[in-house]
Amino acid sequence: MKQKTLIQIWGKAGSGKTTTIKIIRQELEKKYINVHHTYSLPDGEIYEIFNCNGLVIGVSSMGDVLATYLRNHLNDCFLQCDIIIAASRVYNDVSNYLSSEAKKHNFRLVKATNYRINDVRSVQDEFSQESAKHIVELIDKIILGIL
Repeated sequence: MKQKTLIQIWGKAGSGKTTTIKIIRQELEKKYINVHHTYSLPDGEIYEIFNCNGLVIGVSSMGDVLATYLRNHLNDCFLQCDIIIAASRVYNDVSNYLSSEAKKHNFRLVKATNYRINDVRSVQDEFSQESAKHIVELIDKIILGIL
């Protein structure tokens, strides 16, 4: 791995950020089964830390409001992880916090949006699946030191 990396999945409310991150988490778990922390968060949100080929990856889907428990979870990620995947709105306190902490902890910041479509929800889920697939490919390249 070349540099610690934060992948910020950002978008407006209801744009599929959490769905995309849940799919990323499932794909990472399939590839790198060794989850060593699992936290329960409200409303089906997720926060987990994976051990992946000697690297630690943190996943957090909570990104609407920078509540104390989210700040604590993200602090854990910045202290323990080599790669972080975290959700945020486009410009909010979570987005600002992620940018600030990435700089403070010397993380490279990659901002990504999931593919979105203004159509029925089932179609959006298909696009979220594709977004997650491409982000997992990016993570694989980061793990291998290609990026």
